[in-house]
Amino acid sequence: MIFSPIEITNLDFQIENCKVSHYRNDDNFRINIFFLEADNVKLNENWKRFSNMIAANYQNSEYMSDREFDKWNFYIIYISKDSISKDLKNKIENDKFSSRKIVEDSYSEKFNDNEAIRLTVKHITNSDLKEIVDATQEVTISIYPPKNEKLWELLLAEEKLIGDRKAQEVFVKKISTL
Repeated sequence: MIFSPIEITNLDFQIENCKVSHYRNDDNFRINIFFLEADNVKLNENWKRFSNMIAANYQNSEYMSDREFDKWNFYIIYISKDSISKDLKNKIENDKFSSRKIVEDSYSEKFNDNEAIRLTVKHITNSDLKEIVDATQEVTISIYPPKNEKLWELLLAEEKLIGDRKAQEVFVKKISTL
């Protein structure tokens, strides 16, 4: 899946001290991803307005197809070099209006096309999963060496303890005699 930058010509999207970007794939099923780079204060002031502008300008019949898939694939990734408070992050990411919202805070990279694709893969397409699985080494399973052999033997017994008060008392007495 290839995503390309889409020029935003609407002057309303020129938000002071913020950088706005739009990327879209050219596949049969469209995914639109918007990025807003801002510091903590500007993000707090503008995230809702930005979301509303996306809805008004892009989630309309003039821009979109009539396919249901396209309507549900609008994403906004808010990027901040600052750490964003958990409250603000939750408020943004749990807002259900118009699009799915993601906050990428404490961001240390320089945002560019490659970073847009990396963040898209990380948060939306997960198209790197096959590579991750392929790169994962086999897990070695080893036998657990118990600290107390006698206690371990008690646990392995096929006694049914759930809901049986007498069996539980007997089991506790067995443990206390160790």
